Amino acid sequence: MRRLVVVLTSLFWVAALHAESSKPAPSCDRACLEGFVNQYLDALVSRNPYSLPLGPKVKFTENEQVIPLGEGIWATASGLGTYKLYVADPQAGQVGFLGTLRENDTPVAIAIRLKIDHRLIREVETIVVRDPGAATAVEALGQPDPLLLAPVPASERGSRDELIAIANKYSEGIEHSNGDLVPFDPECNRVQNGVQTTNNPNLKLDPNATWTPMSLGCKDQFNTRFFSFVRKIYPRRFMVIDEERGVVFGLFLFHIPGTVTSVDIPGHGSVEVPLPYQAPTTLDIAELYKIKNGKIRKVEALQTGVPYMTPSPFLTEK
Repeated sequence: MRRLVVVLTSLFWVAALHAESSKPAPSCDRACLEGFVNQYLDALVSRNPYSLPLGPKVKFTENEQVIPLGEGIWATASGLGTYKLYVADPQAGQVGFLGTLRENDTPVAIAIRLKIDHRLIREVETIVVRDPGAATAVEALGQPDPLLLAPVPASERGSRDELIAIANKYSEGIEHSNGDLVPFDPECNRVQNGVQTTNNPNLKLDPNATWTPMSLGCKDQFNTRFFSFVRKIYPRRFMVIDEERGVVFGLFLFHIPGTVTSVDIPGHGSVEVPLPYQAPTTLDIAELYKIKNGKIRKVEALQTGVPYMTPSPFLTEK
């Protein structure tokens, strides 16, 4: 009889645990997801990771390296920055962030992705750009471009799959040096590490040059083959799909072998690729795309260098 009671009790708890795990996850809307980022940032500058609602075996990465939560930027963050741009995906329980911090009182830029499940943080992915000039440029933007925050009318919104497909064409255009592959809006602009790198004739790779490919728009710049120094973009991970605002937040590794040092642009002669890319390197990039009427209207990115061919610790992610 006692054995029967034990068996029945065990079955009861198994059923109870199954029922608990089968419950739908409590909803976490935009405000909830952005709140998790703010809570994370507050804990970060307080250097207290265990004040957070963490899932078991939470995964933490910094610049593509898996390290214990509490190490890396957690040991050196000293204050919040002034720039904060959020991208929320309530359907997937994912939120992305581009912003700035202070690291031992030095400005740094940071990209963060959090995966939230049952109101617990399950994954933390970070890219820390330890370049005070980049962080200063990002903060000089003031506030995020209102274009990135504006909702897209429901009747004009693309599906998740459509938004991802459009964003993916951006990487295709870079790999094939072909802007015609990408549905760019004629007014498209790109900002990298706080600097506008399209339609900016004042941004010159060579201060003595009379012309710069940075003076061109998104499509025409691709068509110069300027980006032919990028051999491959892998993986391409589109993790946060903000359908309401038409924004896709992705994480990418741009692999650059350093074998392409110049390109011949019709009408402009030979244009030298920036010196940092004349040696093998990989760019660790968090990039978002504002998509409107099926076209890429704006791109904003944070990026830093990591060793050539660094793999992603999230290769199983889609």
